[in-house]
Amino acid sequence: MKKSAFLVVAVICAAGGFAAAWTLKPGPSASGVVSLEKAEHKKTEWGELRISHAGETYACKDVLSAHVTLNPGQWPHPEHQHAEEEFCVLVEGEGVWILNGKEYPAKKGDVFYVGPWDMHTMKNTGTKPFTFYVAKWNGKGVPAPEKK
Repeated sequence: MKKSAFLVVAVICAAGGFAAAWTLKPGPSASGVVSLEKAEHKKTEWGELRISHAGETYACKDVLSAHVTLNPGQWPHPEHQHAEEEFCVLVEGEGVWILNGKEYPAKKGDVFYVGPWDMHTMKNTGTKPFTFYVAKWNGKGVPAPEKK
């Protein structure tokens, strides 16, 4: 697997603002695996967040990776925007992806991409947990586009 492809796979991540199970350091020492059980675990009113990676890598100035579960009827935060790019992969459940004010049905296997400064969130509209992996990062050497 190419180094860049590994980076994308390794940084399935989410925002949260708390310490991660594994703080990354730049360079080859950042490679590895964090099991779901070893990820930093935080229960919230909307569900739970397990952050596995946070910090800097060879190509990224900051990275967050996490496993997120939303309780029925919940969302993790109102629509918001940030300079980082983000991918979310739905593992189970149903709901909606919300991007720039438009709702898209969310179903198992979906990959939701959010570009810099796009308004976004997601919501569990089903009766079972809505679980997804999220990856968010800022690259080195590539300035973020101007805020929309």
